Amino acid sequence: MSTFIAELELSSPYPVFGPLEGATGILVLLRWHGKPAGLLRLQTEADSITPKQLAAALTTQFAHPLSMPEAAPQPVEPISILVCTHERPDDLTHCLPALVPLAEQGHEIIVVDNAPRTPRTAELAMQYSFRYICEPNLGLNHARNCGLRAASYPIVAYTDDDTVPDPEWANAVARAFASPQVGCVTGLVMPWELETPAQEQFEVYCAHRRTFTREVFTTAQLRPAAAGVVGMGANMAFRRDLLLRLGGFDPRLDGGTPTCSGGDTEMFARVLEAGAHIVYEPGALIWHRHRRTEAQLRSCLFGYGVGLYSFLTKRLVEADEWDTLVIAARWWLGPFMKAAQRRWRGQPAVPLSLLLLEAWGACLGPWRFWQATRRYQADQRATSQPLSAGVTGK
Repeated sequence: MSTFIAELELSSPYPVFGPLEGATGILVLLRWHGKPAGLLRLQTEADSITPKQLAAALTTQFAHPLSMPEAAPQPVEPISILVCTHERPDDLTHCLPALVPLAEQGHEIIVVDNAPRTPRTAELAMQYSFRYICEPNLGLNHARNCGLRAASYPIVAYTDDDTVPDPEWANAVARAFASPQVGCVTGLVMPWELETPAQEQFEVYCAHRRTFTREVFTTAQLRPAAAGVVGMGANMAFRRDLLLRLGGFDPRLDGGTPTCSGGDTEMFARVLEAGAHIVYEPGALIWHRHRRTEAQLRSCLFGYGVGLYSFLTKRLVEADEWDTLVIAARWWLGPFMKAAQRRWRGQPAVPLSLLLLEAWGACLGPWRFWQATRRYQADQRATSQPLSAGVTGK
């Protein structure tokens, strides 16, 4: 069982999609003059989908025709694109070729190799003539900060090694910073493939966070502790001077540490707290390769629970944000309630076993944050280095 991934330009004649090669479903990204406009889902046992079937499905699933005003593209300034990676050269073989068109547009590409054990990442980066930097300290946020210091341009955009950026991703990111009030931009994340049951389950898990409407987040309507709703670390960009002023990403959080994740959400919170706006721009599109195996998926969702509640623990004990307790309770119960609602409606839902695993990770979050804090402080004392500005040390 798999899902065929396709794209449909609504302003052009509809094509035939196929052969579907045994796929039982099709997920179509709808575009209007190149801009993402919506999603079309179909189930089929046929080997192809005809233009007539596409038109009928569009009429059935959308009450009003999908269209977006066609605007002349505005010129953009180049940005720095940072790809932080740790021993995943197989993923980079898909990611790095997709960055070549962005480099040709004038954007800077920096590959940050985090605590490498082999030379394979360096060899790949050199093949594409991208800038290559080695960050010896293990941890995704160490790598993010390393790339931040090395970046040449005022806007720094982060993506993961298991993504394939859309050709217009960087330009869409740059345009979203038109207002000086904008400190951060996030964007649309779509599945690159849906070939395994684990990938299908992860798509159900994250699909509810996907929208095709531009949104602006400020502290007027969103508490910093709830900043996880603004986007994902695989597709985020910031003003470089703002990140430097905030002290960079907290090295106690995210991959390579006991907290597993949460570094992106924690930075979103501090950006909001600093009074800057966060813009979600659906035109900034990234294709993401979901975890392929059940073991990888279970590890991922457990890590999400750990990271989220590590972040919430930091907001509670270091930012004195007592609303965090209410947000923590809501986020702990929310996935179970959403899954129950989807099952009641006859829609696909995340399996209860995965939700329980994520909840168990959440229960461990405070302890893992304490572990990460003690480890980080010990490392800093051993090297006689000051604490990062992103770490309060409380």
